[in-house]
Amino acid sequence: MALLKLRYYPDPVLKKKAGKITIIDSSVRKLAQDMLDTMYKSDGVGLAAPQVGVSKRIMVIDVAGEDEPAKPIVFINPEILERDGAMVGQEGCLSFPDVFFEVERASRVVVKFQNLQGQSLKLTAENNLLCRAIQHEIDHLDGKLFIDQAVSPLKADLELAKAGLTDDNVEELTQKVESQSLTIKLEKPQPAMK
Repeated sequence: MALLKLRYYPDPVLKKKAGKITIIDSSVRKLAQDMLDTMYKSDGVGLAAPQVGVSKRIMVIDVAGEDEPAKPIVFINPEILERDGAMVGQEGCLSFPDVFFEVERASRVVVKFQNLQGQSLKLTAENNLLCRAIQHEIDHLDGKLFIDQAVSPLKADLELAKAGLTDDNVEELTQKVESQSLTIKLEKPQPAMK
């Protein structure tokens, strides 16, 4: 078991598009196992290679519950073929410790990828954690971060500031978020009086 060093925001490797894997050999299989070990040790459900400083198109996901046996999936060169619908939910990221906020994702994806044996596979995920994790990790491979997908960029900024990942003023951001929430409530049409 080899644990890899997690990279944290704002490490530049997180914003770099990962390169395609052309040969699936023992080094790729070792990387996949080390990524799984690192993900499990960090209590994550997904991990993309850039998050451990490797700019290659490989990611691992395991959405099995605590009382279930592990069900790891290794995705090599994943590509979303179809996406539709929408779902909003809370997301976190191992590269952003203690940061959580709402992110909108497609509610259904079809992804094409290779496994560790080099076989080409397709997988459909819909309205579940696997669907969300696939999109989150592929974003990492494309140099995109979940902070760029936040439903409320202001709330994302506040969470980053609270976690000490930016120098923004927490009190000022809190006031802006509260003001934004109040404005949204006031803008909702009131029911007609009878």
